Amino acid sequence: MKRRRRNKGGTKFYMMMSVLCLAILFVGYSYVYNMSEKRKEGQEVTTISINYNGEDENGEQLSALDKMMSYFNIFLEKTFNENTEGSDDSEEKQETDETSSQDGKIVETNDDKEKEVFKTIDSKTKNEKSLEIYDESKENIEDVEKTVYLANNRKEDFFKIVESKTSRSSGPRDLFLDAASINENLNLIIYHTHGTESYYPDEGSNYRSLDEGKNVTGIGNIVASNLEGNGINLTHLQEYNDYPDYNSSYANSNYAVSQILSNSKKNLLIDIHRDGAEENSEYEAVLSQVKTTYINDRAAATCTLVVGDKNGNYEQVKQTADKLYAIAEEMYPGLFRKIIVRPGAYFNQYLSNQSMLIEIGSSLNTLDEAQYSADLVSQVLLEYIDEISK
Repeated sequence: MKRRRRNKGGTKFYMMMSVLCLAILFVGYSYVYNMSEKRKEGQEVTTISINYNGEDENGEQLSALDKMMSYFNIFLEKTFNENTEGSDDSEEKQETDETSSQDGKIVETNDDKEKEVFKTIDSKTKNEKSLEIYDESKENIEDVEKTVYLANNRKEDFFKIVESKTSRSSGPRDLFLDAASINENLNLIIYHTHGTESYYPDEGSNYRSLDEGKNVTGIGNIVASNLEGNGINLTHLQEYNDYPDYNSSYANSNYAVSQILSNSKKNLLIDIHRDGAEENSEYEAVLSQVKTTYINDRAAATCTLVVGDKNGNYEQVKQTADKLYAIAEEMYPGLFRKIIVRPGAYFNQYLSNQSMLIEIGSSLNTLDEAQYSADLVSQVLLEYIDEISK
C-alpha cells in the first residue's frame, strides 16, 4: 500500500499569500498613519477626490472601484480630522502655512491641524486676558453681563461676553470723497480666498455653494457695488479659489492678486470671508451668542478682522486692521468683534501693508444679516479710504 504524499506546494502557496496580504495591510495602514501624522504637523497632504453622492461630474453612477476609493478617502478625511473642534473655516481660524525652499515664495495651505491657539487682541493693547465683545460703558447704557469661559484645543483664551438690553442707532457720516484723486493713487482689489463659503440655512452643502446668491462672493458684490457707486475704481476678483481644490485656496488667490498689483499706487487688498464653526463645538456655542448685533433696529451679522503674525510686515498690517476697527467702532459700535491675530499664519498679507481679511458674518448668520452688514462695512471702508487718501 502506497503512502499518500502531502501537498506541500499547496500549503506553501497559501502561507505565502497570507504573508503577502498581511504585508499589504501593514503597508496600507502605515501609509494612512504617516499621512495623518503629516497632516497633524501642518504639512500639505494631497489625496484623490472624495465623492459623497455616488455620481461623477457627468451625473453618471460611479463604478464599484470609484465608490470604494471614495469610501477610502472618507476614511482618510475622518482620520485627518480627529481631535479637531473649532471653526469650520475658522477660517480661517485653522489654517497653517509652509514655505517653498525651491523658489523662495510663501505658499499657504488650509490645514485644520494647527496646534497653536488663537490670540484675540484688542486693537489698542496686545496683553488683554479676556475678550470683551461689546463695551457698552461708553454708551451709558445699563448692561446685563454674562461671562462664558471656554478653554478647548482651539481656544485657550477666555471670552467675556457682554449682552446689551438695547440696540444701537448709528449711521454713516457725511463724506465728500475726492474720487478722482483717490483713483489716481489707490489700487483697490476685492477678492475671496474662500469664495464658496455660504450662510445659514445652507447647511445641506456644508455651507459651501457655487451660487453667488448664497455665498460670500455675492457679499463681495454688494461691497464692490457700494464703493463703485461712490466713484471708487476697483477690481473685484470673483473666481473661486477654493474650488475644486480647497487646499490650494491661498496659493490660487495669491497668484490672482499678484497679477494685478500696482508698482505706482497704494495697493489696498480686501479678502472677504465668512466665519464658521464645527457643529456642536464649543466655539459654535460662543459664536452663537455674538453672531448678531442690532444697528438701527435691524439685525446685522457681526464681523471680524483677522491678521497673520508671521508676515514680515505684520506691524503695518496690524495697524491697518486697528485703523479700520476704530472707524467701525465709531460709526457702528459692535459691528466688528475684536481683532484676531493668528500665530504662524500669513493669509497673503505680506503682499501689501494695506491688506485686510474681513469675515462678514458666519455660518450661523442668515444671508439677509450678512447682506445688511455688507452695506455697513461698505460705509466703513469708504471712511477708511477717505482717511488714508488725505
